[in-house]
Amino acid sequence: MFYYDDILTNGEPSMQAKQQLKYALVEYTTNKNFCNVYDAMGIERLEWEVVSYDRARRVHLDRANAYLPILRCKLLVHHTLTGKAFEPGWKLEVFGGSVRDDGIESRLFKVECDPGADHKFARFPIRLSITIGPGKQTATGGIAPDGKPTTQMAMRFPADDWLGICLEIRDFLQQHQGRLEAYRKSTQRERLENRRKDSPAHSVAA
Repeated sequence: MFYYDDILTNGEPSMQAKQQLKYALVEYTTNKNFCNVYDAMGIERLEWEVVSYDRARRVHLDRANAYLPILRCKLLVHHTLTGKAFEPGWKLEVFGGSVRDDGIESRLFKVECDPGADHKFARFPIRLSITIGPGKQTATGGIAPDGKPTTQMAMRFPADDWLGICLEIRDFLQQHQGRLEAYRKSTQRERLENRRKDSPAHSVAA
């Protein structure tokens, strides 16, 4: 199990992030669900979104999203391309969330190979789920679920379609590795400057 922290301001994406038009590098649609993967490289993540909808009424019924760190995205792609993700029982869970004004919110992003009893879902073995609900901070500084979830979304994929999605993500990440490195350098430089400002030597010199 892994932990991540959403890049949020008081539990929400920054105003600058909201104003930017989100680019979906993956848009996958079934008769009941959407799965979108958005570019969030500026915060070292990809945003995953699952939406349920009523095709007849043309309305969205529910939605859940999670910001997955690039490191975990790469691991997910690696497991898929090497075939490990298609072994029954395999799963990747990433716990995270954010601290909001009204409490702590937890998010669980999970992908698993679940062909079902008697291979009921053999044609759609990959199951993606995003669960959102109340959370609590752990001793290591992460966020874990604490109570019943308020939102649960799940979606199944054929093996070939999931492989194609991961190939798209791989190619996108390879193409934009420079942006990722630029973000990391900027973040590291900012941390270093803050440490220097807070150091006793800097205070004396000032």
